[in-house]
Parts: sequence; structure tokens; C-alpha cells
Amino acid sequence: MRRRAVVKPRSERYKRESPKGAKVLRENSITAPSPPGGHPGRHPGGHPGGHPGRRLLAAWVRLVHGSARVVLALALLLTAGAAQLTITRIGINPNTTDMLSEELPFRRYDRALSQAFPQFSDNLIVVVEAATPDLADDGARRLAAALAARPALFEEVFYPDGAPFFRRNGLLYLEPGELAALGDRLAEVQPLLAALAVDPSLRGLAGVLRQALDEGGPEAAAALGRALDHFSETAEALATQRSGGAPAWPLSWQALLSGEVPEPADKRRFITVRPVLDFASLEPAAAAISAVRALAVELGLTADRGLRVRLTGSAVMFQDELHSLRDGMGLVGLISAVLVVGLLVLGLRSLRLVAATLVTLIAGLIWTAGFATLAIGELNLISVAFAVLFIGLSVDFGIHFCLRYREAVEGGAGGGAGGGPGGDTTPEAALVEAARGVGGALTLCAVAAAIGFFSFLPTAYRGVSELGLIAGAGMFIALFANLTVLPAILSLAPLEPRGRVPHSPLGDALRRLASARPRRVIG
Repeated sequence: MRRRAVVKPRSERYKRESPKGAKVLRENSITAPSPPGGHPGRHPGGHPGGHPGRRLLAAWVRLVHGSARVVLALALLLTAGAAQLTITRIGINPNTTDMLSEELPFRRYDRALSQAFPQFSDNLIVVVEAATPDLADDGARRLAAALAARPALFEEVFYPDGAPFFRRNGLLYLEPGELAALGDRLAEVQPLLAALAVDPSLRGLAGVLRQALDEGGPEAAAALGRALDHFSETAEALATQRSGGAPAWPLSWQALLSGEVPEPADKRRFITVRPVLDFASLEPAAAAISAVRALAVELGLTADRGLRVRLTGSAVMFQDELHSLRDGMGLVGLISAVLVVGLLVLGLRSLRLVAATLVTLIAGLIWTAGFATLAIGELNLISVAFAVLFIGLSVDFGIHFCLRYREAVEGGAGGGAGGGPGGDTTPEAALVEAARGVGGALTLCAVAAAIGFFSFLPTAYRGVSELGLIAGAGMFIALFANLTVLPAILSLAPLEPRGRVPHSPLGDALRRLASARPRRVIG
């Protein structure tokens, strides 16, 4: 009986006869699943296990799995050492000017200007306000003397109104018309002042009044009347205060001599202070500001005595900016932590995987901080943002590894590839499968992100340059942590298979939509 020849389809012959077709056939062929812990020619995910990079990652994770306790002990020691190093040696430089290279021309000019006029740099302006000009002058004078007595906190204290030169020659800075008017008023009350200087008591005041009534003419009587009005107002205010009324203040001789009602500016004094700033702290002027406020209370410059002390100046405004930054970072950090944990719980759906990812994340963050301490020694207002960048990128590495690990575990439970006896995947096989599946992609992502961050290094903006160095190195630290610490934790606390790989209804719907209408999705 003649046997009919079986003619294979042309496509099949093409695949076997042409080199290109043989390649297609090899890529589409189905191979047996790799044994647990073995060295497969192909692994269940369809990735060629013979690739040197994947073999290296698989061997590394296999080594970590076999020495999980030792790896975690070493990681714990490294984390403790990095934490101790960071806490004891890291510095914080909140000075925004230092974030720029000192070799820039305008930085050199700025240093020269600060050296020539130090009173204009990092100053603290103390504003003393009072109910009367006399109270303001007395309070500012006493406060300036107290500040000058503390050189450890205040490099320089300058109170123009209390300076000997201005006290002797201050009237020369008045306009000629103002000086002439003041001279006339002093001449009017000169007898009163001379008599009170000899006997500054109630008896001396009574003698002045009697002398003015007996010898003074109409002009002297008018000047004396204005003075008596001030005396009367002060006495009535004191009487009201004693009966439980509004507080009263001593007689203002400056108002008496000027003959005018004092303006708000007349009752305000300014003290310029150069505080000693501690740039190793996030609050460089905190000690100086606290000392000014404590001295104000100690000297009685309080509201119940008719005085108020306020602070302004570049040092105070810089301090307020740092307070705002610190409060904002705390709030943003809390929100970020809640969102990251929520994302992990929603995506991984396993408290064991969430805990392992968070422990790996914290260890990597501490290692990166230790590297920053050794490489730079201090953080500025920009480079401190490395923590946010590290958390956002490192957690991605952990999520990808854990999802691939979970897929291997659940696939093996259903009798899939990599299964051991009974179709279950061993912990080592699942970890090796995860390393083969996503290790190369994670390495590529880490290298690409690091290149992007290292591109900041050539800039003269020190804040950005240092951020690039820390964040770029942090990408390799994150990769190492997620391929070392995370597999070690999962080796000691392996995930139990549930028999199925969890699916997201939303993800399935989006996948079906993209497959059904790819042109509309692309646009």
C-alpha cells in the first residue's frame, strides 16, 4: 500500500530551512520547566536563563537565600553603623547662599561686600515700642546694654540713639527750622528745668510754680500752663490706674519739651544686632532670638509696663522660612508615608510583602544617608530632598520584585513552572525566578536614573550638584538593597501560595480596552 507523502506547510518549511526561520522557531518553542533550584536552559517566564547578567543575578539571589541569616545580620550591622555615623557627623547647612559655588564672580563680590559692610549681613533688628518716647528710649538703652554683655550670642550690638556720639551731637542732624523751634521751647521752660535740676522733688516743683506766678510774664505763664497740663494728665492717669482703671505711664519729658503729641515713630527705637549663627542647625538664629526675648522679659520690657519688643531682619526672616520649610516637610513626609504604605498594601495585598519592602526601604535610606555623610559631610536645603527621591524610586524596585516573586509562588502552587513536589514552588526557586524576571529591568532602571542624577554634577549650583551625587549613588544602593535584603527577608519569611495570582478588575478592564481598541488608545 502506497503511503501518501505529508506536505508540510510552507511556513513550517521556512522556519526549519532558513536561518531566520530557525530563530523564530527557537523563540516560539516550548521547553520543559526548570527544576527547583536547578540551572535551566529556559525558565518559566520565557527569559533565556543563559544570559550572563541573569545568571549572575540568579546566582547572587541563590547565595543570599542560602545565607539569609548572615546577610540580615550584616545588613543590620551596616544599618546601625550608617545610622550612628549620620546622627553624629552629618551637618545641616540651611544657608541658601552656600548652595552656590564660592568661585562664581558674584559670590566673590558678595563676600567682599559683606566684609566691608558686615552690619548689612545676617542681622537682627530689635524693635522696642513703648507708650511714650521716654519709655522707648530707656527700654532700648537697657536692652542694648544687656545684649552687648553677651558676646557669645551677639557679635555686635548697635543702638544709634544710645551711642555717645549721637547723644552729644544728635541735635545737629535736625533741620534748621526744627532746631530753632526746639531751641525756643527749651528757652521757655529753661527756668522750670533749672529749678527741678536743683531740687527734683514735689517741693522743688511747688517752688517753681510759685516763682512762675510771682515773676513770670504772659509768655512764661503760657509755657507753664502747657507744662501743668502734662502734669495734670499724668496725675489723673495715675489716679485712674490706682482705682482699677487703665494703666498709666510716667511723664514724658520729650513730649513736654517738643510741645506736640508724639507720633508712633517717636515711640519706637531700633537696635541692630549681628547674632552668632549656628549653620549646623536648621535654626541658625534660634539661640540669639530666644536670648533677646528672655532678656526683654527679664528687664521688664513687657506690655503691662507699656513696652513691647519685636524682632525683624534677615536672620529672623530666614529663621521663619526654615520653620515653614520644616513644618511643610513634616506634613509632606507624613502624607507621603501614608500614601506609600497604602500603595504597598493595595498593590502587594500581603502584609508580609509590605513589611519586607518597608524594612528594605528604610535600610537603603539609612545607607544612603551614611554615604552622604562620608562623601559630602553636610546637607543643604536642596540635597536634603534625596530622601524623597530615594523613597519614591526605591519602593518601585521593591514592588516589582515582590510582584514577580508572588507571581512565581502562585504560579507554582497551581502546578506551573518551577514547582517542586506537588506542583509547589520552593522559596529559593521563586526568588531566583523573580531575580531572573525583573533583575535585569531593575538594573537598567537604576543605571538610567543614576545617569540622570549624575548629570547634575558639573553644575556650579552646589545644592543641585550634591543632590545629584547623593541621589545617583542612592539608586545603586536601592538596587543592592532590593536584591539582597529583600530576598533575605523573604527567605526567612516566605510567602504562602494561595493557589491563584490576584488580579485587579480595573487592570483587567484597561488591558481589554487597550487590546480591543489600540488605535484609539494611542490616539
